[in-house]
Amino acid sequence: MKICDLTQAYTPTSGGIRTYIDEKRKFIEKHDSLEHLLIIPADRDSVSREGRLTVYRVASPHIPGCEPYRVVLRLARVISILASEKPDIIELGCAYTLPWAAFRHRHDYNCRVVGFYHTDFPKAYVETAVKAALGESTAKTARMIASQYARLVYTRCDLVIAPSRPLQKNLSRYGVKNVEFLPLGVDTEVFNPSRRDPSLREMLGFGDEDLMLVYSGRLDSEKRVDVLIEAVKRLPEDVPAKLVLVGDGPLRKSIQSSEKHNRRITVVPHISSKTELAALLASGDIYVTAGPFETFGLSVLEAQACGLPVVGVRAGALVERVPSTVGTLGRPGDSEHMARNILEFSRNGFRKMGEDARALVESTYSWEKTFGRLLKLYQDI
Repeated sequence: MKICDLTQAYTPTSGGIRTYIDEKRKFIEKHDSLEHLLIIPADRDSVSREGRLTVYRVASPHIPGCEPYRVVLRLARVISILASEKPDIIELGCAYTLPWAAFRHRHDYNCRVVGFYHTDFPKAYVETAVKAALGESTAKTARMIASQYARLVYTRCDLVIAPSRPLQKNLSRYGVKNVEFLPLGVDTEVFNPSRRDPSLREMLGFGDEDLMLVYSGRLDSEKRVDVLIEAVKRLPEDVPAKLVLVGDGPLRKSIQSSEKHNRRITVVPHISSKTELAALLASGDIYVTAGPFETFGLSVLEAQACGLPVVGVRAGALVERVPSTVGTLGRPGDSEHMARNILEFSRNGFRKMGEDARALVESTYSWEKTFGRLLKLYQDI
C-alpha cells in the first residue's frame, strides 16, 4: 500500500502535524508492505527518496504574516506528481488548496482520500483573525462561511479522522459524517522524566527551589501566549516562578522585546531535536498552556510523558488530555484565574500529579497503537 500525505503545515519549526507525519514514516519503515509519499510546499521544486520514503517539495509562496508557512498554488504540479506516483491512500493534512488536487486525482485514478482534521480552522483561525480585525459580529459570519467550506471539503472524503472527541463533535455540527476518532501517541522512551537535567535548569537561571513553568509550541495569537505571560506577571513576588517559552512564530519578536522588561520570562528558540526538547520539558516543574483551540494537545502529552502536571484552560482537547488527577483547567482567556491555579499548584503536591501524568501516558498513548489503528482504517476503505 502506498500512502500519501498532503499538507502545508510541514516546516522546520512545525509542531504536532509534522511530529505526526514523521512518526508515521517511522512506522511505515518497519513494514515492508507499505510505502510513503509526502508532498509539501517549499522554496523550490525538488524530490528526495530514501528507501520506501519519498518527499516531493513544490515551490510555493509564503503566507503573508505566517512565515515560514507556505501555500501551494501550483495544483497542476501536485496533480502531476500524484499521477506519476499513484498512491492508494491520500491523507489530507489541511483543508485549503491541496484537497482539490487529491479529489481531481481520485476522479482519474482508483484511490481513497482521507481527511485528517488536525485543526478546527473555522474557529481557531478564521473567527479569531476576523474578530481581531473587524469585530465579533463579522467574525461569527466568517466562521459560519468557513464551517460551510469545511463541510464542502470533508464530505467529499472517503473517511475523516479527528484526534479528539470535541473535534469529532464539531465536524458533526458542520454536517460531516463518517468521522473516526483516533488519538495520537508519544514516544515514551524519548519523552521521559529521567531526562531531567539540573545543569540545564541552572543554565536557564533556575535553582532547586525555583518553579520552572514551561510552554512549548507556536508563538501565535490562537495559542494565547499573552494569557500565560500576564498570568506569570500576576504571581506574587515571593513566589520564585519563571516561565520558559519554547518555540517560534509571529509573536516571538514582540515577546522577546517585552522579555527585556520582565525577568520572569525566558524565550527559547524552536528545538528541533526531540531529545533536547524532552530534556527541557523534564527539567521543568509545571507545563502551562492557554490555547483554547487545541485539537489533540500533542505538546501537552509530551510534557505529561516527561512527568509534568498541567495548568491549562477548559476548552478543546485539553478537557480530554488533562483529567483532574494530573492537572487543573481554568477559564479560557482569564489570566487571573490561571495565576491562581499556578499558585495553588506551587503550594501543593504537584510532584505526585506529575508522576500520575506519566503513568497515564504510559498506559494509554503510543504511536504503535495510533498507526496500527490507522492502518486498519486505511485497509477498511
